[in-house]
Amino acid sequence: MKSFLPAAKRLFLVVITMAFGHLITNAQTIKGTVTDARDKQPLIGATVHIEQGSSVFNTGVRLDGIYMFKNIPAGTYKLHVSFLGYKTTQNYTVQVEKNGTAVLNIAMADNSTSLGEVVVKEHASKESDGAARNTQKNANNTMNVISASAIAISPDVIVSNVLGRVSGISIDRSNTGDAQHVIIRGMEKQYNTTLINGIKIPSPDNKNRYVPLDIFPADLVERIEVSKSLTPDMEGDASGGVVNLVMKTAPDHLRIEGNVGTGYSQLFLKRDFSSFDRGTVHSKSPGELLPPLGSASISDFPYQNLVTHKHNAAPNTNVSLTVGDRFLNNKLGAVFSGTYQNSYQGDNSFVVVQENTVGPAPNINTPNQETAFQSSYVRQYSSQLSRLGTIASLDYRFNANHSINLFGTYLQLNEYRVRETETSTYSGYSYKGYVATNGIDNLTETRTDQQSIYNITLKGKHRLSNAFSFDWAAATSKATHKQPDIAQFKTTYSTSPAAGGTNEPAPGDPNSSVYVAPGIINGPVLVGNESRVWTHNTDKDLSGYLNLHYDTKIFGRKALFSAGGMTRHKTRDNYVNSYSLPNTIDAGTNNAETYTSIPAATFTFDNNPGNARGSAYSDPGVYTFTENIQAGYGMLKYFISDRLDVLLGERVEHTDQSYFSNLPATFPGKTAAINYTDYLPSVNAKYALTDNQAIRASYFKSILRPAFADFIPYPNTTVDDPYATIGNPYLQHTEIDNYDLRYEFFPGVFDEFMAGGFYKHLVNPIETVLSPGQNGAALFLTPQNLGTARNYGAELVAKKFFGNIGFSVNYTYTQSRITTPKSIDVINVGVTTRNQTRPLQGQAAHIGNVSLIYKDQKSGIDAQLSLAYTGERIQAVSKYYNLDTWEKASTFLDFSAQKQLGGHFIVFVKANNLLNTPYQLFIKQNNANNYSSIMKYAHQESPNYTTVQYDEYFARYSLGMRFKFQ
Repeated sequence: MKSFLPAAKRLFLVVITMAFGHLITNAQTIKGTVTDARDKQPLIGATVHIEQGSSVFNTGVRLDGIYMFKNIPAGTYKLHVSFLGYKTTQNYTVQVEKNGTAVLNIAMADNSTSLGEVVVKEHASKESDGAARNTQKNANNTMNVISASAIAISPDVIVSNVLGRVSGISIDRSNTGDAQHVIIRGMEKQYNTTLINGIKIPSPDNKNRYVPLDIFPADLVERIEVSKSLTPDMEGDASGGVVNLVMKTAPDHLRIEGNVGTGYSQLFLKRDFSSFDRGTVHSKSPGELLPPLGSASISDFPYQNLVTHKHNAAPNTNVSLTVGDRFLNNKLGAVFSGTYQNSYQGDNSFVVVQENTVGPAPNINTPNQETAFQSSYVRQYSSQLSRLGTIASLDYRFNANHSINLFGTYLQLNEYRVRETETSTYSGYSYKGYVATNGIDNLTETRTDQQSIYNITLKGKHRLSNAFSFDWAAATSKATHKQPDIAQFKTTYSTSPAAGGTNEPAPGDPNSSVYVAPGIINGPVLVGNESRVWTHNTDKDLSGYLNLHYDTKIFGRKALFSAGGMTRHKTRDNYVNSYSLPNTIDAGTNNAETYTSIPAATFTFDNNPGNARGSAYSDPGVYTFTENIQAGYGMLKYFISDRLDVLLGERVEHTDQSYFSNLPATFPGKTAAINYTDYLPSVNAKYALTDNQAIRASYFKSILRPAFADFIPYPNTTVDDPYATIGNPYLQHTEIDNYDLRYEFFPGVFDEFMAGGFYKHLVNPIETVLSPGQNGAALFLTPQNLGTARNYGAELVAKKFFGNIGFSVNYTYTQSRITTPKSIDVINVGVTTRNQTRPLQGQAAHIGNVSLIYKDQKSGIDAQLSLAYTGERIQAVSKYYNLDTWEKASTFLDFSAQKQLGGHFIVFVKANNLLNTPYQLFIKQNNANNYSSIMKYAHQESPNYTTVQYDEYFARYSLGMRFKFQ
């Protein structure tokens, strides 16, 4: 055996040498780069032609910017390059030796370049990956940029879903399954801000400042900039990051482009879609039409919008159009872009409702158990989403030193939703192995949800001399949210166990028994009380910005001084008016009316005349909020050397707030005036190791202002949340110190590598705590300041192409720590407290995205398979020790592909959530009895944790065609 092994190795080497001998003797290569002669950018897709006698070869410049001819015979070749919009090069002579490599790098001149004159034209589209990368490389701060080209070939059609693929960003989802808000670097959505073209916009959210990003169609966007560090000229209330949506701008010549598409949700291949007649919905509540304290009549509440219809969902529709050009000798630029999306989406949801009562613990080191689940509900959502977005922009260049721009946008997202709920109230017996019920409620809710944002901004840029320039902006914005007539109709019936069952030992308590029923007896179906709710809120901003710049030198090195300020006047009003319509009693009984149909059900205010006035006259949810912010800054950007520059300065922001609510005059928090001033220093440094490598470091101080409704101590119940939210009038704003370090490397046209870390220290962080009510009242959510916290982590981004195939990977590790007192109910001791250290709300330790990309410039094919992973994170903080509600880790798989047809058309296909990944919430507690005993609950997946919510959205598919003429 020992003598055989060396002989086998020698034989293997001989075979390998013979097999590759032909390749070795023909291992000649010609390669090089093809770039623009002016800006040195690679010309991807340029055709390279070589010939030697009758031998002719062609290839293209690959995605890495290189062309290559491999395994060609040795000899002398003629070579030239051609590319649309550029002059075909002369014939070059290239000689390649045997077993050698010849390198020829070529710079091409565009067709507008002539002898003695150079006309500069913008070859790289502002929407290209190259333009996005240049913005990222040249930024003063740490930034990630997503181009319109990258968005177009991604599986996404709205901005919120696109952002979920950016390093360090995780998302939360609405009941439609779409991403709605972003969590950046483990900082909850309240720590992030949204801008349009650098201008902060108000939110249509009825309680919070953050903007629901699913209102933005991706077709309107030129690029998305995510800033993860701040400079003094940026507003200081973004500790996680700033999402700046840069909208489309006027092109250099006539451009017409758009798309048309359709799609379908797999959910509605499994069940029907439910709809209602929204034409009968009254836009205003009776209380808004009657005199003050006027009483409504039952006839003011038509039943027609409560009658639902089941049918097959229609196909989705998606259309967009953009037209732009320049006029008056290129002085005037204009662009209009509009998009409309109509889609049918849904959700199947199960929720077990946590209660105020918890099981006692034997000692302070053993957590209580959330075992008193008295009810659960199963819901089916059917939503028709109508999303409209338009932008219009005019810019006028007086000359090279002066220009102005007028920009306007209108965004609208309407949801017409039916929510059908079956609520089970549990009893103490078992049926078919599950905890059984003593009653079932069926609730039908129909809702019209109308959100809109408009913004008009006038900007100017002026250079008065070589050294001095300034820019300014004035903006007006308004966000509205209307929910006219949220109508709910309820029926109920009792359930009881049938006779003839057996008694079995109770799970976890063998000294007790549980009755196992052979069947369930249902009582008659009765009509419950009906509810009708009208809400609307408006958030208006008037803003002004001024920035002064002075370009000079200090010690012979370039220096740029900047100073400026901003002012914003914000007014917000919130209105809610709710009515409870009492059911009637069947004649001769004490029972509610027996249900036959919704039109036949009758209601009366006779025994409850106060209900006819509605709630608005005394509802603390009716409030007005005013906020004035003035800010000033000064900063210096100094080029210490050819490779090192630093930007440092300080920002001062003064906040002046006041609100007035409908709370009783004697109630704390009815009205308040709040003001404070913050000093926010920052420094950003960048060291260029080479032309395509740099190291960035930054420090900045930031703040978080509480949301408007966070102050007002009234129960604000959202129809999608089982818990009311109660404000806290003693809430303080949060102060955060932020540190950041990143290495950047851009080795190829599309290749990139970035690695870095961050650290944040928070004073008075605000989190929403799930707290027990007094005297056995239900749990509620309340915002609280929770001492101090820290949040730190690392990010890695890598993108590499090997010919036509590329890989894109990003991974973020985040770790946060906050220590807060928690309640614990100990046997024979009662309720006491102990400290618990845990992550911040919304922070996932692990976030990652992996994409397999295929690009073939020659055939015009692009394809992308994308995997997104978000680790587990706290969804709601509990008042009790170790009973926080967690969101389960999730993995989403999406796919997209497109094919170029000629020079003007592209067909595409997109598929989302191919794995049907559910949204799950759970509590980390022993679940053995709830999981597998004769009293188990539905949707329990493990004896080690308790599932409290389980939502399914299923996959969605779309296909369409894009067109472009220019």
